[in-house]
Amino acid sequence: MGSTRNSFLFTYQTTRPVKCLYFDGASGVLGDNGTMDTQMLFLYGNITGPPGKNSSADFLWDEYGRAEHLCAWLRDVSPSEGIEGVVRMSTGFELIWCDFDSPSVRLVSRFNVSVPLLGYNRTSLLPKKVDRDLFVADEERDLPAPDWEIDWEHEPFVASQQWDWFTSASRSYSVDDLASAREPSIRLLDADFVSLYSPVYEELQSRLNLLDREHLNLTADGLWLGVSDGGSRRKAVEALGRRRARHSVGVISPQEVARYREEMVQMVRRVTKQDHHHDVSWSHTCDLITDQFSKRLLRFQHLLQHGHLRGDESPVEVRRRFALLRERAHALLMPFFDYSPEMNYQSSLDRCKGTYLPWAVQSDGDQRLHDHFVGQAIEEVLDGICSVVIGVGTSIERMWLQDFNGPIEKASDERLYRLRAETRIWKDKIEELTAWLGWAPHWMSCDRLCAWDVSTPYNLPFDTDLKTEICCHSQEECYIPMWPVFRQLSPQKPAYGNRAIDPKELEHDLWNPRCVKIKNFVSK
Repeated sequence: MGSTRNSFLFTYQTTRPVKCLYFDGASGVLGDNGTMDTQMLFLYGNITGPPGKNSSADFLWDEYGRAEHLCAWLRDVSPSEGIEGVVRMSTGFELIWCDFDSPSVRLVSRFNVSVPLLGYNRTSLLPKKVDRDLFVADEERDLPAPDWEIDWEHEPFVASQQWDWFTSASRSYSVDDLASAREPSIRLLDADFVSLYSPVYEELQSRLNLLDREHLNLTADGLWLGVSDGGSRRKAVEALGRRRARHSVGVISPQEVARYREEMVQMVRRVTKQDHHHDVSWSHTCDLITDQFSKRLLRFQHLLQHGHLRGDESPVEVRRRFALLRERAHALLMPFFDYSPEMNYQSSLDRCKGTYLPWAVQSDGDQRLHDHFVGQAIEEVLDGICSVVIGVGTSIERMWLQDFNGPIEKASDERLYRLRAETRIWKDKIEELTAWLGWAPHWMSCDRLCAWDVSTPYNLPFDTDLKTEICCHSQEECYIPMWPVFRQLSPQKPAYGNRAIDPKELEHDLWNPRCVKIKNFVSK
């Protein structure tokens, strides 16, 4: 960030399209909660790392060792201009580049971005004479690392560097629209990838399903049995929607580890040899489906949860409330719903599923879907969404035509009772659909619009008796905890303090983004 001595910035540019291996998920996060497990399996056949390390922490922080092993493996499997790097996601996308002598990249610039030190102690209002040596003009000069007990007071941007890092990372790590938060320099070849959710890993899937059954009250076929005795439906449905957060490859068998590593070898060799011009982009298809349904389903669910009738509304008010519910259902149904008197369910279902499947898949019949497990998963997701949405929409339309499409002259207890009973059924079906989909990242957002640039003074919460009041922008950003800043952020509890992380607090923060300011990110 240029706020410490010896800060050099290297800028490289690719000279041609290059092929890289991509590990999905937060695979660049240095943590012991599973983020690096697929790399561990890939390199060492376990999730603990190579033998001989004094502790797991030693291996965890050995990023250069990990990079060397990944690059050595790639050179063995795909020599001669094959795969040249590894892409991972941390708080943004990062690239492990294996050979800086490769003709695929060129060095654009290298220079020292260290800024001149302040000529005064930032906790004192008494200026000092600026020593010219504090300004480093020679980019080749080696500079000593600052003594953080003293020199931080002379670093001009030490208070803002974490904020600048966060706002840069948040452009990739978006909580508002993850589907569009792709790295523009990367194009996925999503016809060639390995997933441990594939049906070929039958034993792993069986163990994960058993874990879900134990924690979520599911049948052997994965059907939800409902809320356990004395339990909360809201919490149970919430847990269903977040179930994949419990999944770990740590329960995989040695035989399936060997299969996984061999699949990786075969995939890399295919990608190295072929020019990939596939007529189907599974990731694009997934984006179309989530963009179409994620926000609309959430709004519809919210209306069903909070728009219930008390029982003392007038007939006109009851119809007005039901009309609003019908409008939201129409927004989901309109592209494919059959509004004819027959309301043909099957034709509406076929249109719903056919709208989002690529023509190259549909023209091959069912075979193309069944040939790829991602195609099977997409078909299953579409069938689940379309069947519930069209089923609920058909029920709403029939009730509207039967009870609310004509003049309402007087209240009807029977009509109101029927509407309230049906609304509970619709609510349960939509809640269970969204929980089954598990699109939690698409549904997380701050509960208000974060503030823009407004200058305001505040006190920096430095760990010192001398505090200076400065003025800076209070621009806010919508924040979800990301590595390495996991703690609840507030002026009293800054991101980098000495306070231990409370697991319950962290769990709450992970699922409840909130607006934060620069003063939440003070690093001292």
